[in-house]
Amino acid sequence: MLNFTRKLLLGSLLFSSVSVAQIDVQSFMQELPQGSSLGFVAKNIAQNEVIAQYNSQAFMLPASTQKVFTALAAKLALGDQFRFETSALTNGKIQNRQLNGDLIIKFSGDPNLTSGQLYNLLAQLKQQGIDQINGNLILDTSVFTGHDRGLGWIWNDLAMCFNAPPAAVNIDNNCFHVDLDANLPVGETVKINIPSRYPIQVFGQVRIATKEEAAYCQLDAVVHDSNRYQLKGCITRQSKPFGLSFAVQDPDAYATAIIQRQLKQLKIEFNGKVQQPFQPQTGQILAQHFSSPLPDLLKRMMKKSDNQIADALFRSVAYQLYKRPASFQSGAAALKQVLSNQAGIRFGNSIIADGSGLSRHNLIDPQTMLQTLEYIIQNEDKLHLMETFPIAGVDGTISGRGAFLKEPLAKNLAAKTGALKGVYNLAGFMTNARGETIAFIQFINGYSTGEFESQTKRAPLVQFESKLYNALYAE
Repeated sequence: MLNFTRKLLLGSLLFSSVSVAQIDVQSFMQELPQGSSLGFVAKNIAQNEVIAQYNSQAFMLPASTQKVFTALAAKLALGDQFRFETSALTNGKIQNRQLNGDLIIKFSGDPNLTSGQLYNLLAQLKQQGIDQINGNLILDTSVFTGHDRGLGWIWNDLAMCFNAPPAAVNIDNNCFHVDLDANLPVGETVKINIPSRYPIQVFGQVRIATKEEAAYCQLDAVVHDSNRYQLKGCITRQSKPFGLSFAVQDPDAYATAIIQRQLKQLKIEFNGKVQQPFQPQTGQILAQHFSSPLPDLLKRMMKKSDNQIADALFRSVAYQLYKRPASFQSGAAALKQVLSNQAGIRFGNSIIADGSGLSRHNLIDPQTMLQTLEYIIQNEDKLHLMETFPIAGVDGTISGRGAFLKEPLAKNLAAKTGALKGVYNLAGFMTNARGETIAFIQFINGYSTGEFESQTKRAPLVQFESKLYNALYAE
């Protein structure tokens, strides 16, 4: 990975006198399904010349290529030493193995906080001699405000774990799993097994259907308040149990239940009330937990396209910049301000709705993304962001992409992917046959192979990308 980055940097710094030819992108569009929209631009960094472009100023859905903006903004605004902090504080004193005062748990949006790490945090109270809390449990989630999901997130995806709310309190990715046993006779009700560690309710009546009924069956989940989930519909008989994952809908209630359970497990008596004030809380620090530093977070965010890390950082940039509770709206303003002022990115009429790219409100053109890639490569000696991009045939979300599995593209192209329904995007770098670095942005929206999509979905995309990027390599 590091050798790949060095090769890109070397290619971007060496100047060659070889003339650069324009590539006719439109000639490759016949490979895409009818109705697809394409925005594309590629620039030879060494030559400082655009070598291919098509609709490069057209606004399109960026999907997860949006994380390139988020990564750069986080680097510039937060710095490599940034870590999310989860802490236990008190406004009282410890006397005779009792905490005479409130226990304050202060959350900062750590997207990788686990229930085990939270338990270890509370265990430090026990180690300090606390057996009883004579006060209230206060959840301080004041770092963020407003809705914990971005504008334009699709409503029927909200129960999915990739759409789990990136709230101030985020335990185990705000995601839980249940097992379904459908190895039962036709007409029987599926058994739902909920691991005891999850403070949630899942109920419903899912019927075992015949094979003839299967085409008309649908398994659906309906979300209710207080983290209750109702499963409906029917499925065919399954020989083995299978798992389903759901996003936590009320992170505060979920965290409260987990904390109370863990205090009981630690034999720390608590009979007070649970409060959640709007104002930040202060007090004596009893215990702290820190996340991995920003470079590690960014690497996971980019390689795995982690939505929760992206949107936690998105609002954290706003919190750092404006020194007040951050919403998705203030996150958008902060990201634009940081990238405009510090990196010279000109957003024009672009729309930024979140940091992950989940929102269907986002509108970006390839030229704006190209500005960002150019800034990254020009400042890579300080940023170290190129090494976070997934590498074709090697790692991350592009490791198995069909067009890039063979040389010369495999191991020679690094790009952030972006995928939503009908969207196949890329933003990244490659080295051409002369050893020069090419920065490229591909936005494909409106991609559909129709009613036979399950059989033919990827084939046109593979053909298009294989021909286009081999042409870029040979340029």
